[in-house]
Amino acid sequence: MKHLRRLAPYARKYVYLIIVSVIFSLLSQGAFLAMPRLLGEIVDQVFEAGHRERLVFYALLILALALVRGVSNFLEIITGARCGQGVLRDLRQDLYNHLVRLSFSYFDRTRTGQLISRLTSDLEPVGMFLTWGLRMMFKNLLMFIGVLIICFHMHVKLTLISLSVLPLLTMTSMFLGGLIRPAYEAARQQLGVLTTMLQENLQGIRLIKMFVKEKAEIARFTRESELLRNQTFKAQKLDSVYYPVTGLWAGLAGLLVLWYGGVQVINGSLTMGEYVAFETYLLFVTLPMRMLGFMVSMMLRTDACMERVHAIMDSPPDIVTPPNAIKLPRLRGEIAFDHVSFGYTDEMFVLHDISFQIEAEETIGIIGATGSGKSTLVSLIPRFYDPQRGRVMVDGCDVRGLDLELLRRQIGLVLQDTFIFSGTIRENIAFANPRATEEEIRRVARLALLDKFIEGLPEKYETVVGERGVRLSGGQQQRLSLARTLLAQPRILILDDCTSNVDTETEYQIQQNLQQERQGRTTLIIAQRASAVAIADRVLVLEDGRIAEFGSPSSLAADPHSLFSRLLSAQKEWESFPSPLALAEVAT
Repeated sequence: MKHLRRLAPYARKYVYLIIVSVIFSLLSQGAFLAMPRLLGEIVDQVFEAGHRERLVFYALLILALALVRGVSNFLEIITGARCGQGVLRDLRQDLYNHLVRLSFSYFDRTRTGQLISRLTSDLEPVGMFLTWGLRMMFKNLLMFIGVLIICFHMHVKLTLISLSVLPLLTMTSMFLGGLIRPAYEAARQQLGVLTTMLQENLQGIRLIKMFVKEKAEIARFTRESELLRNQTFKAQKLDSVYYPVTGLWAGLAGLLVLWYGGVQVINGSLTMGEYVAFETYLLFVTLPMRMLGFMVSMMLRTDACMERVHAIMDSPPDIVTPPNAIKLPRLRGEIAFDHVSFGYTDEMFVLHDISFQIEAEETIGIIGATGSGKSTLVSLIPRFYDPQRGRVMVDGCDVRGLDLELLRRQIGLVLQDTFIFSGTIRENIAFANPRATEEEIRRVARLALLDKFIEGLPEKYETVVGERGVRLSGGQQQRLSLARTLLAQPRILILDDCTSNVDTETEYQIQQNLQQERQGRTTLIIAQRASAVAIADRVLVLEDGRIAEFGSPSSLAADPHSLFSRLLSAQKEWESFPSPLALAEVAT
């Protein structure tokens, strides 16, 4: 139960609610435990002794006890639930806070569906245990102790006989509990697999329909769903065995009490009222024992869920701000790579011994074939990853020694694969700077050539773009992402093939609009087309994770043997190649 114990710091915050809940629980259980003794008094005094005049008094006393128990039980549930939900909220918040602070490498190796499953379904049994299970454990333990004290006071031998089945109940709970936890843990793991599959298929629904894979995906989902059903059913079968078996032991205890208690009544050493009260208390003693066993099973399931939750919370972020970090409130924009080698795994490097320097306010173009390491290279500047070898320097400082938040606030990165939130256009643009004015938002929209499109929409900037910007084209999403980054006014601007989905004319107009924006900041432009980096001061050409060339566009283009020159020539030949329609006209 080591994972459940880690909930204790969260509970301390609500110690006053816990105390109030305990007080009301004591009142509720006290009133409840007085009922059987009162019932025994009624049997002896009213039915056996014939004092019928006391019936009204006993009836009013039962009513008063029921009222006390009802009110106390209500207040206990309210305070207990508030405490449990508060702990659950704090735990969920801490889990999310830690999750968003984890490094990119963690998300590279962890499926999103598994994380969603742990944030949602894995916390459900934790919430149930906190709001109901823990309270019931305390109440049943309280009842068990209280009943034992009363029973021992009433008849010691009869109590010992009733407790003779306690070892059987304990062994049953321990044995089934040891089987239940791994069964529920396997079911939770499979639920994460199913959640991952569901998330991926919903996001890729267009691809599924395009390749007519509906039936195949339905069959795959059915297989995984059936596996989840079987694993959950296996765990529930183990749960279902518990109550019949413990019920058998409880029945055995009742039979023993009936035999010995009946003999005592016949012999006159025990009154009928005392026997009725004791038999009622026996139910109160076996029920807590059975419920405590069920609670143990519930604790094991909750502990399994908490283990999965703590697997996230115990994962330290790879990238953190170091102690005594250097704070650079305003970057000049100088960038240097000093013999940098990097790989997403230690076995396979993507970049090999990269060394170059970029001056402040310089514009650098980066080109290379697909997979040459362009995007990986720029991801090291905001320290999304740390290189295994060498140093990445900004303004003469190793980025590993800089304040991470201040560094990233001054670096703007526009990716080829953009992400758009399912809000309005205004909310997406203003994400980087929620305090931006209307004019600032409209200005960056004009720079990204998005303003005319937005003004043509019925709701203009309040238009909802749908999940992941589904209502926008690929080019519109890229331009919205560009506007969002420009609004942040970064000192270092990285454009990672951010106009790959727009036509050449629009790309040229955006480049012209960005001429003014590039002044006063360092700009890195990653592109597939060599012509797209012709405006750069210098061009860095990557090949297989190594620097092939680095120089001005004009000098590289003038060298017929340079890779840049060959890429530029190949692009010009492709652009001058006749279209299929023109070829068809020539053929006719």
